[in-house]
Amino acid sequence: MRQRLVPGLLRQRDYRLIWTAHTGSVVGDGLHSVAITWLTYSTLGAGAPGLAALGIALVIPNLALGILSGTLVDRWDRRRVMVYADLARATITGVLALSVFAGFVSLPVVIAAGIGMILASQFFGPAQGAVLPAYVASDQIVQANAMLSTSRQAASLLTPGIGALLFAAIGPTGLFLIDGASFVWSAFLVARLTPGPALPGPAPRRPLLQEAGDGLRFIANHPPSRLVTLVAAGNQLFASGPFRTIIPLWVSVQLGGGVVEYGVIMSGLAAGLLVANLTMSFVRTRLPLVAIVVGGVFVQGAIWAAFAFAWTLALATLAFVALGVANGVLNAANSARLQLTVPSEMRGRTFATFFTTMNLTTPISLAVTGTLATLVSPVAIIAGSGLGLMAVGGAGFMAALRQLRHERQTAASSMD
Repeated sequence: MRQRLVPGLLRQRDYRLIWTAHTGSVVGDGLHSVAITWLTYSTLGAGAPGLAALGIALVIPNLALGILSGTLVDRWDRRRVMVYADLARATITGVLALSVFAGFVSLPVVIAAGIGMILASQFFGPAQGAVLPAYVASDQIVQANAMLSTSRQAASLLTPGIGALLFAAIGPTGLFLIDGASFVWSAFLVARLTPGPALPGPAPRRPLLQEAGDGLRFIANHPPSRLVTLVAAGNQLFASGPFRTIIPLWVSVQLGGGVVEYGVIMSGLAAGLLVANLTMSFVRTRLPLVAIVVGGVFVQGAIWAAFAFAWTLALATLAFVALGVANGVLNAANSARLQLTVPSEMRGRTFATFFTTMNLTTPISLAVTGTLATLVSPVAIIAGSGLGLMAVGGAGFMAALRQLRHERQTAASSMD
């Protein structure tokens, strides 16, 4: 049955368009990530503080529009939202490529382009997630999501290494042009989707802010979701800054390497994520999902701390493979937990609220890391980050056990 479902999905015209557009776009995204990181760190000479400033700027659109964008997408034609978002990203990437080619690029230009890209992505992501069930039968939705996730992780596995080699060969201008072409390709394919299913339903609308607040109220009143959100915010506090800004510096100081070594290590992370996605597609866990999520943060912290002291490229890459596996299992468990506990009519808003709330600590992490990068060695920063993650995950795991024990006692009392 499984073997018939997957080819059957690709024989369906609309899903084939979505999958092909998605695959081309994520390849471009991977190349863009390498180009923007090393353009900022090396070509512009901004170093870790520059990456921290870029990271803080890119978080702002998430915090400002994270909840509202999902609510707006529910009101609009999702197909058109995806097309316009892709064309906006293609335009921004093209302008950035021309700026680099003409020698006019600077850190403020990179930051402005990054903010524009994130703003467009804030609408594309929710639109793609919301539109998929309109084109795929309910009994195939798991396979449809799995195929999209697999193509994303496969691209993440290949593009860091390929992007690093291309960066050395053709520079950031060439990578940005390839990325822009991938967005044009995606927009062309999405525009060919059958338009009717992507239209919003006739459900009555309440005031925008009132609808957007539904997700926040659900999380606040649901103890497991509240716990996971707090743990996720702690995870971002200790991990997001070092992960986004210190790895290039660590590669340079600890390994004496550059963009190629960076690409190899990031490919290791993608390989671990791919293994986790494939494994979670076939394994049915008996552990509570909340315990997997918060326990996964502890495991990530231990791996992250060990990575800090890796002395060869092979060991560093192996650590990132393990980190990818842990992160992939954690993310899969959390997505399943939200899908199983949140009412269907509130999932978009609740997902958006979760990710927005989780990222509230990201600017703090980036600012602190950018400052520490000029004072402390990258090894010490990453090791300290790992210990912080272990503390957050350990405390969260103990809280999850207390919640589960309370739920069992309540269930037993209700049966008496």
